[in-house]
Amino acid sequence: MLSLAHALVIAAQVQPVARGMPEPIDVGAANEAEVEAGTPDSDGAEEGRGAGASSEQRPVEGPQPAASGSSLEALEQRLSAVEAENAALREEVEVLREDHTFLDQRFQRVLPLTGRLGGYVDFGYFWVGGDGSGVRPDTGYQNFPEHEGVIPDSWVFMGDPLSTAINSRGDPADTGESRQVTFDGVDSRGKSSFIVNALNLSLFAGIGKYAAVEGLFDLVPRGRDVANPDGLFVGDYLDVKLAYLRISPPTKRFDLDIMAGKINPVVGYEYRIQEATDRLTVTPSLICRYTCGRPVGVKARARFLGSRALIAALSVTNGGSFAEGFGFASDVDSNHFKTVASRLSYVIPVGAGLEIGASGAFGAQDLQPSDRVFQWQYGADLHLEASGFELTGEYMMGNVQGETEMGGPACGLAPCLNFKGAYGLLGYRAKNWLIPYFRTDWRSALHTSGASFVYHSDVIRFTPGFRFEVGTNVIMKVEYSVNRELGGIPNFANDIFTTSVVARI
Repeated sequence: MLSLAHALVIAAQVQPVARGMPEPIDVGAANEAEVEAGTPDSDGAEEGRGAGASSEQRPVEGPQPAASGSSLEALEQRLSAVEAENAALREEVEVLREDHTFLDQRFQRVLPLTGRLGGYVDFGYFWVGGDGSGVRPDTGYQNFPEHEGVIPDSWVFMGDPLSTAINSRGDPADTGESRQVTFDGVDSRGKSSFIVNALNLSLFAGIGKYAAVEGLFDLVPRGRDVANPDGLFVGDYLDVKLAYLRISPPTKRFDLDIMAGKINPVVGYEYRIQEATDRLTVTPSLICRYTCGRPVGVKARARFLGSRALIAALSVTNGGSFAEGFGFASDVDSNHFKTVASRLSYVIPVGAGLEIGASGAFGAQDLQPSDRVFQWQYGADLHLEASGFELTGEYMMGNVQGETEMGGPACGLAPCLNFKGAYGLLGYRAKNWLIPYFRTDWRSALHTSGASFVYHSDVIRFTPGFRFEVGTNVIMKVEYSVNRELGGIPNFANDIFTTSVVARI
């Protein structure tokens, strides 16, 4: 079959032929006829004029070419043949174009279907002071006597059950006597230990030109006493972090991404850097529990302006952005009222970019059936990278309304939570392989659940550390966190020393 390129070359070589062109005149023959007719030369003409000749000279007309009927007929035949050939070529080119379009469509369907498997292994060692937990009971109501006669003193807790986190997942070394955070996956009981924090796997598969499926999950090795019939935990387990479809339709004036499934939240900044490979530190901040959860729902994110410096995001999800380990989040909703969250940020061209953002969320409280019991939160954040420095700061506050039965203890039908907190993190790339850092974070909260428990938390934490990058695939981090209780709560031993060695797959 004639290719499209050959057809175009042949069509370009065909020269147009004019209809009815006269035969060319033989100039030499015309001049000879003029001479034979006695046309004077220039000198003779001057003499005649000088003698007063009375007769006027008339130019001799050359012979007109006779039209050739046979030549015109040949040209007509040739033109007809060329027109027929051009018509045939055009038809063949059209067929080739249709074949090309069909094959291109098939090719575009197959070409972007790419896949990628990645992840990392996170191994570490930790030690935590005391019994490994971040809470202590207010025995004898010495600090909070207002709960006497309502809640047993052993269920009046001081401190923060997640303040003794030892890895990027935020797992506490031990939950102690906590009644709100009861999943004790590490269960160190105050002992130091090596630990495989997680085997992480990430999945990516492109579908066509504008869509992809992405997934992220942890395989978490944990111990379990199989001889204990009252054991609460399952040992090794699988934690699915992300599982969503992303569509990026072509747009002219802005960039748009639409995601559906188990997605990243839109509240705050820290959720972007919570994986061990991305996080500068070993452990999350004290307010990550409010912004690092991954809800189920849909999200749209758009970038505007020529530099795409203005970023807007909106999500509708089953619940909020609370981490699953904190007790206010569920993948499957228990009410009809969904949570709406949004974020607006702008990137100022300072260094690699100074991003300043504000975000918030509002919806029905999770893990309770009513559509009229709400939870909300809002905050602001910034992130700057310039001259080797990396600075991140964030503030968040909110309220979980809870529900109280008439005549019953406060928040007996659904737990209540009022919280606020902040953190600041500064790192400096002293060498290509070395980044010292320092973080200060603070959290104040009152968490009540009827007569079951109450937590008074007012904690500030100081965390110096170092991050070492060995090539491009191995990261080593070491840090020490000093926990200090505020608001009249007595201090107790719960400082943390922890390390992490992360190897990218």
